[in-house]
Amino acid sequence: MKTYDIAVIGAGPAGMTAAIYACRAGRSVALFEKNYPGGQMVSAHEIDNYPAAGKISGFDLAEKMFA
Repeated sequence: MKTYDIAVIGAGPAGMTAAIYACRAGRSVALFEKNYPGGQMVSAHEIDNYPAAGKISGFDLAEKMFA
């Protein structure tokens, strides 16, 4: 069985950010999400306050973050 240094529960914006930074720090990460990555953000019609993204739909931003 594979073991991980860190388990992140929830693949919303905060969970994905935590996983990214943990990976950058050299940790192995397991990211768990019961639905689609992005959390409630995927249902947002438009997000205009996320740095470096401009105006973008929540679904598209979640896809960019998860890629």
